Amino acid sequence: MLTALPASLQSLVGAHGDGDRIMVQRSKDKDDFSWMRDVSDPRFLVFIQEENARFAAAMAPARGVEEEIFEEIVSRSPRADETVPYKYGEYEYRFVYAEGTEYPRFERAHLGIPESRETILDYAALAESHASCDIQVCVDRRSRLLAFAVDVTGERLYTIRFKDLTTGAILPQTIEGATGNMVFSKDGEVLFYTELDSETLRWRRVKRYRIGASPQSAETVYDETDEAFSCSVYPAKGDDFVFIRSSSGEEDEVRFVPGDDVLGPARLIAARRPKCEYDVQFDGVAFVIRTNDSAPDFRLMRASCDALEARAWRSLWAPESGSYLEDFEVLQGAIAVTERVDGAMRGRIIPIGSGVEQALAPSGEPASVAFKDNVELDAGAIRYEWATYTDFPCTCEIDLDSRETRVLKLERPAGHFDRNDYAVEEHRVDRPDGARVPLTILSRKSDRGRAAPTLIYGYGAYGFSIDPYLWLPRFSLIDRGFRIAIAHVRGGGELGRVWHDAGRRRNKPKSVTDFIACAEYAREVGLASTLYAMGESAGGVIVGAALNARPNLFRAVVTVAPFVDLLNSLSDPTIPLTTTDYDEWGDPNDPLDRRCILSYAPYEKLHPQPYPHVLALARLHDTQVAVWEPAKWIARMRTMSAGSGMQFLKTEFDTGHMGRSGRYEQFRDTATAYAFLIAVERRLIG
Repeated sequence: MLTALPASLQSLVGAHGDGDRIMVQRSKDKDDFSWMRDVSDPRFLVFIQEENARFAAAMAPARGVEEEIFEEIVSRSPRADETVPYKYGEYEYRFVYAEGTEYPRFERAHLGIPESRETILDYAALAESHASCDIQVCVDRRSRLLAFAVDVTGERLYTIRFKDLTTGAILPQTIEGATGNMVFSKDGEVLFYTELDSETLRWRRVKRYRIGASPQSAETVYDETDEAFSCSVYPAKGDDFVFIRSSSGEEDEVRFVPGDDVLGPARLIAARRPKCEYDVQFDGVAFVIRTNDSAPDFRLMRASCDALEARAWRSLWAPESGSYLEDFEVLQGAIAVTERVDGAMRGRIIPIGSGVEQALAPSGEPASVAFKDNVELDAGAIRYEWATYTDFPCTCEIDLDSRETRVLKLERPAGHFDRNDYAVEEHRVDRPDGARVPLTILSRKSDRGRAAPTLIYGYGAYGFSIDPYLWLPRFSLIDRGFRIAIAHVRGGGELGRVWHDAGRRRNKPKSVTDFIACAEYAREVGLASTLYAMGESAGGVIVGAALNARPNLFRAVVTVAPFVDLLNSLSDPTIPLTTTDYDEWGDPNDPLDRRCILSYAPYEKLHPQPYPHVLALARLHDTQVAVWEPAKWIARMRTMSAGSGMQFLKTEFDTGHMGRSGRYEQFRDTATAYAFLIAVERRLIG
């Protein structure tokens, strides 16, 4: 028999029926599909090939719709484009997309000499013949060397190479097993980079490599031995320091290497403490620290480089009550912050010394604000990007002396798109425990006042927020009569850290019931004629769990690289990301955590009942959500389904977790997902 459950689960125990209850059971069933975890098993290759053929046959009546949607998305995207150049050292840099190309050129020009503009790395040449190609670049301050890290499988395993920007020659040295996270020292003689754990792919070590030496001579500056932590490296503005940050879900520890002693040891700023988070920037004189120490909504502190321990930190600035400090940017003479207030984002400049505060972006409808390319300490202006659900992103900067705002770039659609054709509605869904879940509804204005097929989308994990941003593919579904509803469930970060904490670990079932409640709300208030659900990656947890609890609520479900076999994955510490995920989902070795996971785990909770149409899109080289997770899930669901719904698996053989990487090709999966939903709505499937 089950022993007493924690309070966070007691309201969930029982038969599902009202959207607030999920059955809790001890899983002792034999896993008939565990053999799929060996992806080298010839049976597995045959299985996913047959599944691809099965899905293609089912989608044959809608093949024209899929291609139509893809071409429409591409037609709305700019044919030629380039980023706003940013200054670093004596050069300015930008990315340039030629007409209709999938990948950019990385270019530089000497300051004040426009005719010196030249290509220093052609991404297309590196990506040629690869469906997935991720490239990370790093330039030394004097622009003599370029380090570029390339992953052509999607497995997050990067190879670092070097280019001499004076001669144009590619150097012979190659560093394997890297993450793509790297920083040059101030003198450009040393590259700091993060090395993966070869088995778990955890970001484990920061290494220091002297340019021109044998890659095997790279020395370890910091080795993170705690499997719950990952480490990374980043520069201070002005390159006076290289910072090394080690983090788990709720603890941080930062070290630094001085720019004038790059071969010296890394110095600790403050030792990790339970539930104490902090991150650090340098303002030219002292360290500025964002921390939740004695401040649940975070605050800014300042610390002398000679007095680093936490007790020596001095308060610099704190947000108003009810405001959550999300991010900050330090320049000489000013600090800019972004905050969340009751789910809304705002940005402002906080002067150091004299002056008045100033808002960063227009107020009014929901908008997102994010800092962008503030790489020099003495830049004299704060650069940021703001966007809404229906406005193209706008890159701006505010001069710190005159306080004038300049628009640096306002993106425009290539094809027809009129923001005035669409409506954005913000709702709140009341929950029995007093929480009010934000629900954003996007639709055509002409569809107001009538029920329409509605796609509920959710993520709800890692404190990640689904913020206002114009994502053109959405409108190809909306223009075909759908509404899109974004459920900002607990587990995300839309309402600050408290919202994340309210939907993680043993509170994770609240993410699921929030999602169900949002779907029910859309139907109850007359917005939805039929309901569909979609989740990607960690969003697969809430969608898969909601599907088990309320299968009749949805006409069809789409998942992309879905995390659905989480109990088995979390129980295997050799799987990438497992141990670093315990803070988010719980440790299955803890009996209470395990019982909580079993209360909603999508794979274990599958049981005989009528399931609707389901599509899982998977990637063979996915190291974040292994391909066998959606494969097992679909195979088992099909044996359990007692209704007329059809379950499909479609696997890409040449990409990883993020799918195709080309500027246009990245939308192939979206076109497939939307075409599937339209086919179900039009009864072309089933």
